[in-house]
Amino acid sequence: MSESPVGSSAQSTNPIDGSGPSQPSGSPVPSSSPLDNHASDNPTHPSDNPTDEVEVVSEKSDDNGKRRYSNALQPLFKVPCRNTMKAEIFKIYEYQRGKTMSLVVSNASRLAITTDMWTSSNQKKGFMAVTAHFIDESWTLQSRILRFIYVPCPHTKEVLCDQLLNCLMDWNIDRKISSITVDNCSTNDAMIDLLWDKLDSTSLMLGGELFHMRCCAHILNLIVKDGLDVIKVGIEKIRDSIAYWTASPKREEKFEETVRQLNVTSTKKLGLDCATRWNSTYLMLQTALLYKDVFIRLSKRDAQYNSLPSELIREMAKRMVEKFDKYWLVVHGVVGVSAVLDPRYKINVLEFYFKLLFPASYKEEVENVRALCYKLLKEYQCPSSGIEGIGDSSSHSSSLDEESLSKYDVYMLRESKRSRTIDTAKLELDHYLSEAVLPKSAGFDVLN
Repeated sequence: MSESPVGSSAQSTNPIDGSGPSQPSGSPVPSSSPLDNHASDNPTHPSDNPTDEVEVVSEKSDDNGKRRYSNALQPLFKVPCRNTMKAEIFKIYEYQRGKTMSLVVSNASRLAITTDMWTSSNQKKGFMAVTAHFIDESWTLQSRILRFIYVPCPHTKEVLCDQLLNCLMDWNIDRKISSITVDNCSTNDAMIDLLWDKLDSTSLMLGGELFHMRCCAHILNLIVKDGLDVIKVGIEKIRDSIAYWTASPKREEKFEETVRQLNVTSTKKLGLDCATRWNSTYLMLQTALLYKDVFIRLSKRDAQYNSLPSELIREMAKRMVEKFDKYWLVVHGVVGVSAVLDPRYKINVLEFYFKLLFPASYKEEVENVRALCYKLLKEYQCPSSGIEGIGDSSSHSSSLDEESLSKYDVYMLRESKRSRTIDTAKLELDHYLSEAVLPKSAGFDVLN
């Protein structure tokens, strides 16, 4: 019988599951493996199952149950102790933090900051996630979580402001902020006002005009909640309407007669929802909506029918629009600029939709967005229009010795250079806006 090749062994561990020696073809399979033995030693009762005492996210890496489970899966793997794992995690964190710090500090563009509050499910502790979004020098959109901060109670404006400000100062980005987006609540509004006072207002873009942004997702959530608060009563009105028009054969006949008069083609029967069927309320509303015009007509023919829900729907829409306007009036300028800078839309998309949203003043709204584009252009041109490079090969000012000039002359040279730079940029923007839009295509990336 030939010897086994070098590196092989009759006792080698199965690389698939680590359950013991690999078996050659045709050899009898052992009746149990270490994992089988471990399972047989532990009854299948839920409280005795080893996987129940070992969660994927465990606070104790040296938990006995986890070690037994790991050893059963692969006896050769040694679980490191908790201190070793903690040290490795901190080492990885410091390395990645250094890389991110270098990327953020060396990048010339501004950063948009978003914050979000989290609450741990077990200890009910509050945490603030601070994320920076920016376009790097290769025109790639970057998003980096800067801090996940424990926020001690109470979560007052002072506490939130101090935690956020410390994060911004720690990363040395307090003078590079374009905007800060927070959830829409009174505490955050007060926190932003307090933060404004502590930051250098001269470093804010457009003097802080775009500093405070409200979270779109949170606004939509509040809109839906406000709508549901009203619709609870609306659902009851619809239930009352259905109950009224199905209460007797005479009323059902009158309802069907009105259906025929209005040429409603639906053949679905009205029916109330059932408390034990979760989707029955939706089906009830879906059917009632088909007969909306019928309900309106019957409300004019039957004085006893007073359950028409139209007023409630109008009230719901009013409250939802109020929430939407609170958000939209702050951000619609920025959203408009983003549309203008998309070569597939430009000013055209604003003119189309603003006619629908603001029929009487859409031209003024379009011009407001256009003006904001030029204001932002001027804002970004100013830092690059310093005295260096005032002259060029075609200008006689290159031979001037700045130190021999008076302060007024230096000022005029700076203003002249800045004005020429801004005028050139304006011409570029005018040319861009006058060009035809690009065709819409799948996978379009405006940064590339």
